[in-house]
Amino acid sequence: MMPFSANDPDGQSIPVFLLNAMPGKHLVLKPDAPIFTILAVSDDYLAALDLQRESLIGRGVFDSFFSDGHNDGIADQLRQSLWQVLQTRQVHAMADQRHQWLNAHTGVLEGRAWRPVNKPVLGPDGELAYIIHSVEDVTHEVQLVEVAQANEYLQTIINLLKEPLQVLQPIVENGEIVDFRFRFTNQAYAAYANTTPDQLQGKRVGEVFPGYFETVSFTNPVETYKTGQPLTFEIHYDKDGLDLYNLMSTFKLDDEVVIHFTDFTRLRQLQLQLEAKVDELNRSNENLKQFAYIASHDLQEPLRKIQSFSTLLENQLDGQLTETGSDYLQRINLAGARMSILIKDLLTYSRTPISPQDFRLISLADVLADVLTTLDWTISQQNAEIVVNTLPMVNGDSSQLEQLFQNLIANALKFNKPGHRPFVEIKSDLRPRNELPQSVKPTNLATLFHEVSVRDKGIGFDVQYVDRIFQVFQRLHGKNEYAGTGLGLAICQRVAEAHGGGITATSSPGEGATFWVYLPV
Repeated sequence: MMPFSANDPDGQSIPVFLLNAMPGKHLVLKPDAPIFTILAVSDDYLAALDLQRESLIGRGVFDSFFSDGHNDGIADQLRQSLWQVLQTRQVHAMADQRHQWLNAHTGVLEGRAWRPVNKPVLGPDGELAYIIHSVEDVTHEVQLVEVAQANEYLQTIINLLKEPLQVLQPIVENGEIVDFRFRFTNQAYAAYANTTPDQLQGKRVGEVFPGYFETVSFTNPVETYKTGQPLTFEIHYDKDGLDLYNLMSTFKLDDEVVIHFTDFTRLRQLQLQLEAKVDELNRSNENLKQFAYIASHDLQEPLRKIQSFSTLLENQLDGQLTETGSDYLQRINLAGARMSILIKDLLTYSRTPISPQDFRLISLADVLADVLTTLDWTISQQNAEIVVNTLPMVNGDSSQLEQLFQNLIANALKFNKPGHRPFVEIKSDLRPRNELPQSVKPTNLATLFHEVSVRDKGIGFDVQYVDRIFQVFQRLHGKNEYAGTGLGLAICQRVAEAHGGGITATSSPGEGATFWVYLPV
């Protein structure tokens, strides 16, 4: 090896061993812009690029490294930096440079990050003698920064996820997994411990949640790590002051276990509240059934006695009662009869279920036939005209639907115009869900409904009362004008809703009324 590689303008040499003693990789450049001839090269610089000293000495730096047109941007930066050193006689640090160098041993392009600095060397006369171009290989440092930035970016992304996530490293003692260590978590998971992902990282899970050893949140990740098989399972975690309901999924990734949570705690709490309300409603319904039993048996018996003794008293005192006394007894009988009907209607209303039971496919034509048979005497007495058009098959309960249509037809006969022959027409059509009246909100999700109409030519009513007529005990006419308890239409609505449909009505005073029953196809 030559002991010297360059001479200064005064003929003094630059010892190569001093250049090699300087940390880093170095080129000694002559300030002969724009060529910047290479006067000396350190051994580390040659080794880093797998070059020979003879191929560089005496050549311009740009001819040596940038003649192929690659890395033109870096060439421009170097040129500007060297010119700045020429003009200012001051050290100039360049921005970090990224290079792709071909590894002579592997034949693979390798990325490198260099931090270049150009330093002036002044001669005894104060003039610029050399420029030392030094580079520090900061590839590892840059990679660490990039990894940290990538981790920070990834952490930001997963923190945006509302569902908890964690990556765990197993802790093995004597060949067995005794715990896991937090490798990675997000904020949704860290919130369980009232902390942050940074504070959890590196800690043992058992330190933060000691109760997890008693649950599948420990044993199932162990199984996944050992077998490599992913698992999905529900867990109610009621340890460590928590009360959580989660759907957990475990996956093995290299030597770690990734765990994803779907937290349905709020949903489960609402479900428990709903179940409590259902239990309360069931108890209420049971009490209603008990009331219905009492109403149908215990209350009916004394009521029958009142009616019987009133009739006996009227017969025994026939001719002895004053007109007022006879009127009192008739009122007692009428009140007893009305109360008996009211009790029976209440019993019917209470026994009508609000959700489908054992529904089956039935013919509405058969239902109407049975209803007309039941009302045969009333129809014949009033000489009513009943027109029944073609009716569909529906899914439902025959007895409930008989109650519905019997009440509607009986109402049409009851609220007939005095001196006119009653007329009732029943027919059916199909109606898409989006064309149903706004007041009808079916619970069934069907997109098509049977629209069964019951039209009469009776006294009608003001349409502003259409919602009122379906309420319990609501009447638009006095009980002395038209008999009834005010429960008939409430029962109709209850039956229609129990079948997943609904009911409404249209009318105007003196023009009759039409009741529209909607049943899902």
